[in-house]
Amino acid sequence: MSKQVNKVGILTAGGLAPCLSSAIGYLIAEYSRVAPDIKIIGYVNGYMGLLKGNSIRVTPEVRKNALFLTGHGGSPIGNSRVKLTNVKDCVKRGLVKEGEDPQKIAADQLVKDGVDVLHTIGGDDTNTAAADLAAYLAANNYGLTVVGLPKTIDNDVYPIRQSLGA
Repeated sequence: MSKQVNKVGILTAGGLAPCLSSAIGYLIAEYSRVAPDIKIIGYVNGYMGLLKGNSIRVTPEVRKNALFLTGHGGSPIGNSRVKLTNVKDCVKRGLVKEGEDPQKIAADQLVKDGVDVLHTIGGDDTNTAAADLAAYLAANNYGLTVVGLPKTIDNDVYPIRQSLGA
């Protein structure tokens, strides 16, 4: 039996690519079409926003006009180059305190926010961080799902012939 999904989170991370707004727009539009009762939030500035608990709610008005985002580049929710496994950098940036595990902080924030599925949109670092977070969540029985969408302007996601942003 699969778990009921009540809320999804979206974040973008890494470098800017022309597909980020489109990916967000299509995710919102598709959720609105197939599961309009699922709540959606976006983490502001990627993993940084997740660690700080900084998110925005996707309103009914945004849902209705989600495909407007497909005509724009960049990311309407912002990016950052934060790696959850780089504890030293997270401490230096003031995102976690000395002795805290950024993956645990992120996992606990997802629980606090009621997120069942986290969509990460980004390149190698973003999706490596997503895979690490998914492994952490599974190993610690959080029962949350992480779905990574690869994007790159370099078209270097092997074995995929063309990725978002290329």
